[in-house]
Amino acid sequence: MRMPRSMSMWIAITMVALIQSAALAQAPLDPDKEVRRYLYRWTDARNQINYGDRPPADAQNLLRIDLRQIGEQVQSMLPYQVRRSATMYPVMLFTSSKCPPCNTAREFLVKRGIPFAERTIVTGDDSVELKRLTQAEGVPVVTVGTAPLIGFDPDEWNLTLDASGYPKTSQLTVAFKQEPARPLTQKEKAPPAEKMPVAEKQ
Repeated sequence: MRMPRSMSMWIAITMVALIQSAALAQAPLDPDKEVRRYLYRWTDARNQINYGDRPPADAQNLLRIDLRQIGEQVQSMLPYQVRRSATMYPVMLFTSSKCPPCNTAREFLVKRGIPFAERTIVTGDDSVELKRLTQAEGVPVVTVGTAPLIGFDPDEWNLTLDASGYPKTSQLTVAFKQEPARPLTQKEKAPPAEKMPVAEKQ
């Protein structure tokens, strides 16, 4: 007898919930943890694609991938429970323009009081990196920690947010404002070559 798909999904999500809840309870909060970062993609002299946080001076087709989470100013406005969860399991929402489900997903996170970083999918490079990061070929997509949730499903999103320690109802103040949406990728110029230090004459 085959198990219904809805039941299988519920069991899988529940298992993730238990694992994430245990990790959240045991892991210490590190307020100084650096969560704002860029990743770069470039082509080298052999026409091979590379990824890293420090592209070389001869990098070609350099692309910056913005994986920064919410900034310190936003985090400083969060209640302790929300800040703890945002540190352990940061939320990133991927959206595009003219996407009603994306608007619904954004409103869902705002109403629940979830601080999140938003990245827009506009160019072909954006789509390539979205698929590489989440395996998704469309939006909306949200990542909670490292877990991607593809498509807006309020029940699945609520279960995952609950498991990650976020409050079930908003604890944010009226003064709180989400950070503006930013493009996922942006083309950049290669960094200048580092100058070699000149040895002093004896």
